[in-house]
Amino acid sequence: MPNSTPADLFLSEVKDLYDAEKQLLRALPRIAKNAANDELANAFRTHVQETKGQIGRLEQIFEQLGQRAKSKPCKGMKGLLEEGQEVMEEKGREEVTDCAIAGAGRKVEHYEMAGYIAAQEMAKALGMKEAAQLLNETLEEEKEMDRRLKALSSQLIKEAKTAGMGMEEEEGQGQSRGRGRGRSSSASNGKNGKSASASSGRSSNGRKASNGNGRKASAGRGSGNAGGSKLSHMLTDHDEIKQWAEERGAHPACVKGTGRKKNDTGMIRLDFPGFSGEESLQEISWDEFFDQFDENGLALVVQEKTSGGARSNFNKLVRRQ
Repeated sequence: MPNSTPADLFLSEVKDLYDAEKQLLRALPRIAKNAANDELANAFRTHVQETKGQIGRLEQIFEQLGQRAKSKPCKGMKGLLEEGQEVMEEKGREEVTDCAIAGAGRKVEHYEMAGYIAAQEMAKALGMKEAAQLLNETLEEEKEMDRRLKALSSQLIKEAKTAGMGMEEEEGQGQSRGRGRGRSSSASNGKNGKSASASSGRSSNGRKASNGNGRKASAGRGSGNAGGSKLSHMLTDHDEIKQWAEERGAHPACVKGTGRKKNDTGMIRLDFPGFSGEESLQEISWDEFFDQFDENGLALVVQEKTSGGARSNFNKLVRRQ
């Protein structure tokens, strides 16, 4: 049916958005499953419920228009999801794949944001205030998801870069350590509406290290190197963790923009002097750090010394076995 009037055009846009959201709803569980990083996977899982609500708002607009809820094939969303599928199928380091998945997710969010902005402007011009408000509610959710993916992307890229450097260093030293990687921890804590999340670790030079994709959280990299000395061990005692961090000048922090509600700390980190970047991390109290730590059943894997005997800053948060 041709768009002969502005009202026809608006209805066509709503049908397009309706199809886009339904396509995304089917794809999100698969995307979450393929994300190796728990924080990234949790972001997509959370968005499943949001997308269901967004579909519900569009159905309300159909009712306001006196129309049956009906999809119009959204080729744009189909193309973006096909690109995302190609990213997930590519063989490569899991840290890098996670970066690509986060980037693909941001493309989807920006596409949706553009669609909702256009539809909202049409609704305003047509005097459909209630429809415009419903579209704005969804637009704000899409913006929030994009902000969350932006923060995750920044961290994932840094961690993938550092992990790659660490792997090259290990190869150069001829160490017998494997390249198995633990997974960063994230879970819904169900308390105060928090979206619980935890950090990946930092390498022995103090930079953030990737947790990779150990589907079951490991206690560390292994029990020894070529010389047989222990490389890492797991800590759960608050005092021991605090002592280990403060001996190295580190303090507790969270990643800015990852808390989904007012009192949500978000992703936690140990921040080492000279390696944080003021734009991404924010200092928090030890009480706030350990609240997230305990509510999510986490443990901190640490390394006391590097293979060369120097004091190590390597650490990563994992789920307790």
